Amino acid sequence: MSAALGRPGTALEAVTDLLDLRPGAPRPGTTRLGVVAGRGGPRFLVPVSHPDAAPEVCLAYLGLRDARTRVQRGAVGWALRAGAERLVVRDELLADAGPGSLLHLLEELLHDDDHEPGLAVGIGLGHRDEVWKPTLQLFRPDGTPAAFVKVGLGPVADQLVATEAAALAAWARHPDPRLVVPDLLAATTWNGIRIAVVAPLPEDVRRLPPGTPSAWAVRDLDGPPSCAALADAPWWTRRTEREGDGPVRTLLEQIGDRHADATGSWARWHGDWVPWNLARCHRGLVAWDWEYSEPDAPVGLDEVHGAYQQARIVEQQPIAAALEVARLAAERLVAAGTSPGSPAELRRRAGTDEVPSPFPSARWLADLHLAMLLTRSTELERLAGTPPHDRAELLAAAEAGGRRR
Repeated sequence: MSAALGRPGTALEAVTDLLDLRPGAPRPGTTRLGVVAGRGGPRFLVPVSHPDAAPEVCLAYLGLRDARTRVQRGAVGWALRAGAERLVVRDELLADAGPGSLLHLLEELLHDDDHEPGLAVGIGLGHRDEVWKPTLQLFRPDGTPAAFVKVGLGPVADQLVATEAAALAAWARHPDPRLVVPDLLAATTWNGIRIAVVAPLPEDVRRLPPGTPSAWAVRDLDGPPSCAALADAPWWTRRTEREGDGPVRTLLEQIGDRHADATGSWARWHGDWVPWNLARCHRGLVAWDWEYSEPDAPVGLDEVHGAYQQARIVEQQPIAAALEVARLAAERLVAAGTSPGSPAELRRRAGTDEVPSPFPSARWLADLHLAMLLTRSTELERLAGTPPHDRAELLAAAEAGGRRR
């Protein structure tokens, strides 16, 4: 199989192609995966060939999940642990684990003399949208977590996996004790498909208390934040140079004109700084899923986009309402006057006794968040060959918001 093949219609079809899944009696070079179904169809695959690992696919990190998922997966996990596989597994499929297969490659990459040979794999089969990609959760036969594997199946997923691998590699070169980031164990390809193998989360990982923490630890990854006018900022020029004629370019030009004289701070951002990508352990704050990380982003973008994501994904608000939530988050951030470094460091860099704000204004931050959403939508369309499902709603909300301001 190669990344150039046609796009499968469902997550199960994509995973079937990837792992060469098929029904039949077990035979050498294969491993058995059980299909766990929900009301809407197959939900995830569990490694029934490895009875000690199968429950962990559902129970590992269960405390990090939302209440509904904790109940659903917990019930399946405890049933598997009790040996009641028949109650929760609808069908069984064989996955290719022989030479040349993806699972064989992963076993070679993760070989450890201290563990029994073999790997157990669990795979979520959620709703497939423009940014979905197969993510394999790997365990040792005894149920010990081994790795997460991000698979760049298709052009969108390929870019996301490449971005995460690059961000994790950069973090490994310049770690910050304020943040715990899973190690990049391997970055490679299989049959032309990009693969990133990422270390499991810390054993004592647990949910954060309500609220989203500051992303300041992320911003020092590439060195101290820089100061630049919008027109001179690489983050901005990369977006405007890629954008052709159309409504998005018109909106970007309006934003550029509105903030032509503003100077702001720019630094690395995580890209999806939300509670479901964050946790805590004894070493401190834990952050994963760096698929949208970029250098030289507007300081504060993580917090503003995090508020937008909460409104849009968790509360399922319309885009216009979620953009208003993001705007209010920008106002709170600017009002707090949080700085990207110590006052002494800021004064030294600015050559002044005054501490400059990293945010020219709340509108500057909210507008650049909107610019990010618009250009991300354009990039998704370029890679996927079709507009994202919410493209029209985003444009309508952006144009209406511009008229009101």
